[in-house]
Amino acid sequence: MRIAMFCSSLLLTPPANKEKMIHVPLHLTAILATEMAKRGHSVTLFGAKGTKSKATVVDLNLPPLFNQLQMRDSMDLKNHYNAMYFYEQAFISDIYRRASEGEFDIIHIHPVNLSINFAVNCKVPTVFTLHDPISQWQCFIFNMYKTNKNIYYVSISDSQRIPLKDINFIDTVHNGIDLCKYPFNALTGDYLLSASRLVPEKGVDVAIKIAKRTGLPLKITGEPASNNNSYWMEKIKPEIGGNISYEGMVSTQRMFSIYKNATALLCPIKWEEPFGLAMIEAMACGTPVIAFNRGSVKEIVQNGRTGFIVDDMNGMIKAVKKINSIDRRECRRYVEEEFSFQKMVDKYELVYKKILK
Repeated sequence: MRIAMFCSSLLLTPPANKEKMIHVPLHLTAILATEMAKRGHSVTLFGAKGTKSKATVVDLNLPPLFNQLQMRDSMDLKNHYNAMYFYEQAFISDIYRRASEGEFDIIHIHPVNLSINFAVNCKVPTVFTLHDPISQWQCFIFNMYKTNKNIYYVSISDSQRIPLKDINFIDTVHNGIDLCKYPFNALTGDYLLSASRLVPEKGVDVAIKIAKRTGLPLKITGEPASNNNSYWMEKIKPEIGGNISYEGMVSTQRMFSIYKNATALLCPIKWEEPFGLAMIEAMACGTPVIAFNRGSVKEIVQNGRTGFIVDDMNGMIKAVKKINSIDRRECRRYVEEEFSFQKMVDKYELVYKKILK
């Protein structure tokens, strides 16, 4: 198969270690492109200059937008949407130009909102992976092109589909990780962990309350989002100190160490999380997950086997107290069974073949 892939040109593909947590789709795209190329497919990965892959890379001689020092001095690039859209669509338009000239059999793109108007007028089929909850705006977009039979969608969890089930979903493909890189620890750790973006919907403030109520230390990793700075300043930063430590954005290797030595990963989410990569990363290291019953949690955590699914803060406190009943080897085994990157790549390969057939 001749496959074109694109996720983003704002950063390198794969993203730098400290950026992986906040740019999960870019990280997964890098894995998928390399593995598909290893399987003998002709993969063209579109990405910013400096992108590395076993696939053929097309970079348009454009460095990552967020590395453009001259522009960074004159504008806040991360909040300058016109600049971001222009940069991303420079790559997207080139993909569809090449497709119209017969270079590809199938196109796999992640930023659906920026690409769908190109896809509807292209004879080469496009598959979009949806990474975010389906918003009202996206419901409008998807319904607008509902009858187009050349556009397909992959959900990253079944729960993600709930707002709009009757569009052309081709499959659900859970995210996967390279388990060889995740160190396993069979021994129970001595602190609780919160690993996420520091935004209200992730419930880090609730994790702090859990730690204080249970008397266990809490380590917090992640970057305060600039557009939610008041949440960090008012809800999180004043609580840092004593048993509550803020580790910041850490390197991949440091994150592995934090994962494997934790007692449990707390996920008191306040939104319909489409998929929580931190949950499978923690379980791969042997650390069980305690999460609120929202979004995809039931698809990722096996209640009583790899952690606990609870409804509220009191339920989470009770779960922390009985966390030692979870066999950490089962956490690792479960991720090996369900969330390896090999399984993810297998499913995408089947998706491509099904579309082309």
